[in-house]
Amino acid sequence: MSIPVALDDLAAAITAPGTGERPYLLTAGDTHPKAVHVAPALAADGTLLLPSPGGGSLRNAAVRPGVTLVWPPSAAPGFSLVVDGTARAVGDDLVVEPVSAVLHKPVVTDEASATHPFWVSAFLDVAPAHWSRVPAFWAAVSGSTLSTPRGDADEFTTLVPPGGHDHLRAQRVATGPDDAPTRLHLDLHVPDPGRAARRAAEIGARVVHRSEHGYVVLESPGGFPFCLVAHPAALRTPPVTWPGGGRSLVDQVCLDAPAALHDAEVAFWSGLTGWRPRTSDVPGFTALHRPAGQPVRLLVQAVGDDRPRVTAHLDVACDDREAEVARHVALGAEVRDRQQWWTVLADPSGAPYCVVDRTP
Repeated sequence: MSIPVALDDLAAAITAPGTGERPYLLTAGDTHPKAVHVAPALAADGTLLLPSPGGGSLRNAAVRPGVTLVWPPSAAPGFSLVVDGTARAVGDDLVVEPVSAVLHKPVVTDEASATHPFWVSAFLDVAPAHWSRVPAFWAAVSGSTLSTPRGDADEFTTLVPPGGHDHLRAQRVATGPDDAPTRLHLDLHVPDPGRAARRAAEIGARVVHRSEHGYVVLESPGGFPFCLVAHPAALRTPPVTWPGGGRSLVDQVCLDAPAALHDAEVAFWSGLTGWRPRTSDVPGFTALHRPAGQPVRLLVQAVGDDRPRVTAHLDVACDDREAEVARHVALGAEVRDRQQWWTVLADPSGAPYCVVDRTP
């Protein structure tokens, strides 16, 4: 589950929110490795300057210049950044020329944390009648490009962002009316989906399907679908800056729960993810505090209608709502409602989503 990191992307990996602040330098001694904490600086030429790593590290590097730097994750579960390089002494400092880099897979520390995701993706479930328009619409909204279709019937596509790892995907679904509005489900990326599914069932999830490909499909107590998957991802995409200077980012899934199910759904998703609930300033909303590096926020809203189960919609954060809404309308969206802090729109399939006054 390790992810190769191109050396051109090393600066982004080092400064990513999920990467720990200070790495360990590993050098090879005569009988055993030596590990020391260092504070490297990335130079313009791509080398890493390590000020005063100590005499032992300098002596080891002089004899065996192959070294490794390891950045632990800032929080569990998370990927460790591992950089191999060639070191040379410059006075009391070391200069390391990186040779390769990977983000190394996280591990499950105990059963209670088996369901805690290292990444969360939003999946658009698109009816056949809308397949030609909806993925393209959301790609334009998010500044992404659509991947080559995949699957036995070319039913899957990924919205590939201009930077970082993807967190938006789409699939053409065969269930339900041919022209139904687009639905949404979540993918929780975990080290061991099977182990995570057992834990999820213990806290109230219902297992719907175990795939031979390793992923598990489940439903929350309120009936919201989600999948446990092992696909690696770790680098959050930055906001997109549009002509005119406004920025935006598709960065939140709002779970729309019937009022009677709201509290149970909050407790379930908090227990599943390990993210702490936080009551919003807006009545009826509860946010879950996402760890550093996660691409998707989770918000649970108590809705007043009579829907029988929990549904969800996407939220787009922006710093110029008027301009952002106008851009979406030009792409084919329809404005449904305007509130003090957000605007409700519908995508080309009629599915609602919100553009929100929140720094992307």
